[in-house]
Order: sequence, then C-alpha cells, then structure tokens
Amino acid sequence: MEKNYGIFWEVFEVTHRPNNMIAQKKLILIPLLFILALIIYCWTIILTTDILATWRHYLGLIFFVLLTFLFFRSATTILIATGLYLLLLTFNLFAITAEVTTTWFRVWFISTPPFQLLSLGLFILYPGS
Repeated sequence: MEKNYGIFWEVFEVTHRPNNMIAQKKLILIPLLFILALIIYCWTIILTTDILATWRHYLGLIFFVLLTFLFFRSATTILIATGLYLLLLTFNLFAITAEVTTTWFRVWFISTPPFQLLSLGLFILYPGS
C-alpha cells in the first residue's frame, strides 16, 4: 500500500530532482561569470596603473575563490553564498571595482548607509533575491 503525502510532497519531488539542481547551477553561473569579469578587470587596472589595492579588494578576491569552491558543492549553498557575497559588496565590505565609489541618499536628517551602485544593481538582478 502506497502512502499519499499530498500535493506538497509532489512539489518537493519536482523541485529537488537532479535536473533542476543542474538548471539552478547554470542560472547561478551567469552572475558568477559577470562578477569574475569585473574582478579580472579590476585587478588588471590595479596591476597596470597607479591605483593601489585595498583590503576590500583582497577580501573580494579571497571570498570569490571560496564561492568557486562552493559552486561544486550544492546549488542551495551557492545560491545563499552568492547572495550574501553580493550583499557584502553592496555595503562596501568587499570591492570588485578598481575605484571604490560609494553613494548614499539623504532626506533632511535621515540618510541611508553608504553603498555601491554597481553592486546594488547586481544584487537586485540576482536570481536568488
């Protein structure tokens, strides 16, 4: 006699098949390749001009290497880790651009924390958010 777990079990089975995990990883690969292109461009500028790398640049590079290792682990882990990476980029804890530019908005005496516009755009376009 088969047990009937209902519609929730069928949804769980469909979303956790290996083919869906591969499709999720392919979807996450697009922002990772874009971030990689920005990091390569950033370090090319740093190494060929008089701009000096800061601790934010080094942290951005180190944590991106960790993201590449997590990419081969599981789709849910890389989804969360990439979203966290983009969030930390947005609030200036990491840098993937040669010159770190920050922006903030102020209305009367209330202002937002400083953030990077490029990283905010990447975070908004990220499929996991």
